[in-house]
Amino acid sequence: MKNVFLTTANVMKLWKIFEELENPESRIGPSLAMVTGRAGRGKSEAAKHYAVNSRAVYIPPMNVRTAPMVLREIAFELGKVRPQRSDACLSVIGEEMAKERRIVIIDEADLLPMGILEMLRNLNERYACPIVLIGEDELKGRIESRRRLSSRIRRRMEFSPVSQQDVAFFFLRALDLTLEAEVAAAIHKESKGDWRPVLTTAIAVERAMKTSGLAECNVEMVKDVLGNKDH
Repeated sequence: MKNVFLTTANVMKLWKIFEELENPESRIGPSLAMVTGRAGRGKSEAAKHYAVNSRAVYIPPMNVRTAPMVLREIAFELGKVRPQRSDACLSVIGEEMAKERRIVIIDEADLLPMGILEMLRNLNERYACPIVLIGEDELKGRIESRRRLSSRIRRRMEFSPVSQQDVAFFFLRALDLTLEAEVAAAIHKESKGDWRPVLTTAIAVERAMKTSGLAECNVEMVKDVLGNKDH
């Protein structure tokens, strides 16, 4: 199976938000964005892919995150230094943003203490630093509970469930398989709108095809694969 990245409707919507915040015109008005959705929808992969292929900064999840730790990570991604003092981190961030305005993407922001979310708001205002907060649905409630935060969110996006078309496109790109509608529908139903079950099903289908010597994936094979996943 090939390692592929799909530019789905969700991905295109997210990248439009990134592009809007990168635009110098976004200096007018707030430049915070919030992207939410259930785990497994592909938010993190889309954000990482964009960061790898642009000048955006991606801050991955950490088991424990304090305000100084987050500032050090941002400073390192921007300036390749990790000062111990928070004021030194802020100086690095300010200097780097003055050189080049870059998006800072914070993953699993729903797990951040409110104090860190407020700190990121201040960072955004102080240095015109565009920040995208990514998290599960709980993030919406936390942001909306603070008027200072919610009023500064420029764009909001909900990552939609994986579609049947996404499933078919993935199998075509990753396994060079053209799925019949009935087959794609069965896999889509099993996925419950998340990418991880689609991936594990694809791995199992590829294994079954190699074992059986078949060149196509039919409904019976998918039903057998999905049935065996429960054991």
